[in-house]
Amino acid sequence: MTLYSVLVANEALPTIDCTGITEMTVRELKKLYPITKETPEQHWHSLHDDARIIHAPDTSAFGRLNIFEWDNYLSDIQEFSEKPYVYGMEGNWNSAFLNDLLNYLRQSIKKEQGTELIRFWAGEYDQKLKTVHINVETLELQHLESLANENYLRVIFK
Repeated sequence: MTLYSVLVANEALPTIDCTGITEMTVRELKKLYPITKETPEQHWHSLHDDARIIHAPDTSAFGRLNIFEWDNYLSDIQEFSEKPYVYGMEGNWNSAFLNDLLNYLRQSIKKEQGTELIRFWAGEYDQKLKTVHINVETLELQHLESLANENYLRVIFK
């Protein structure tokens, strides 16, 4: 089973990708990482220069905040919300993620958008979500830290 973190809203929200993960050509990657004593030859050095690959600056990129418009979302979400805008939220809920999320929420969420953060395990519809109301204008890091270990949660941003 998978624990999902989802933003839902009555109005469109901006997306954000703090991972630094990008798609680039092997040619571009070779410029970033030429073969040297410090940077030995990698398997991708033998690929065609125009081949496109996904590049992450380092392993921490995989835990950073990524909020994306989720057009093909799980039907499970409909068990918890009927709001028209659904955004997937990925990341590790570590300090970097929480700081990115705090900045995103402060800059992007307005009371009138009816935004909610929902966390749930896929397939577990019988679980009641704990509801928390948080004022966006007074949102602090400790509010988000207290939510990091919640598995069945609805945060209503007011």
